[in-house]
Amino acid sequence: MAGPELDNGYTRVANEIYEEVAMRKFNGIQLRMLLIVWRYTYGFEGRKSAELSATFLATALRSDLSGIKKELKKLFEMNVLKVFRQAQGKHGRMIGFNKYSEQWLVGCNPPPQPLEPDEFTGGELHPLPVDNSPPLEGDNRPPKKTIKKTIKKTIKKEDIYMKIPPGKTQYADTVFLTPEQYEKLCSDFGKTKVDDMIEALDEWQGNQKPSKHKKDHNKAIRVWIKRDQARNAPKESNRARGDQALDNLMRKELGQGGTGKRDISNEVHLQGLPEFCD
Repeated sequence: MAGPELDNGYTRVANEIYEEVAMRKFNGIQLRMLLIVWRYTYGFEGRKSAELSATFLATALRSDLSGIKKELKKLFEMNVLKVFRQAQGKHGRMIGFNKYSEQWLVGCNPPPQPLEPDEFTGGELHPLPVDNSPPLEGDNRPPKKTIKKTIKKTIKKEDIYMKIPPGKTQYADTVFLTPEQYEKLCSDFGKTKVDDMIEALDEWQGNQKPSKHKKDHNKAIRVWIKRDQARNAPKESNRARGDQALDNLMRKELGQGGTGKRDISNEVHLQGLPEFCD
């Protein structure tokens, strides 16, 4: 069975970048994120940026979405990653790697301290201690309770991995719509209103457990917009409703050829209505 081959694709990264990244104080998740960014930018000829959302990175790294968002924000603040283009409509923001290491706001690891020679051994260095004791026999597996806790924690993390549903496009980290649904929403309510509501839904879902997320994002956005419109609609005053009721009764009385003297005070109670006279 043949192993990975360069003919099947490779990522070109300058040696200077490797050396600079290796010397800087990045944590483990940040280094893994940089590898994914390189893979989907430098891994394509001539590409310096790509639409890499926090959800995409979390899925690629099999990691917690909230933790990815936190570390992604740090990499932006340290000028290691930068935004090449802000989000525009259904297109997400384009991010990429900042190759100018002098602009990074992350320090270097201190140089290693040389070992001092021993004056009693003629300047020779102490050899590193080696443990030649035989391995312990027996079952070295962790207790069953520890195994159960580890499995439970792993499953809990697996629950929050988000994937783009088939046929849908990612309009925010946690919001997915088909292009047809997005166009229909913009046609019905206006693009600005729809984009604002997508952002609001994404922010709300970002603070909820995945099990609490809306199943139908198109329906949820429509309901939220209509509820917002109803809340902001001007309410008809009691006086206006009373005037309309009075006009309707006058039309009914006069239109039906009545005597004009019928008592209608029991039909509408607006502090009592006078009788109509011929």
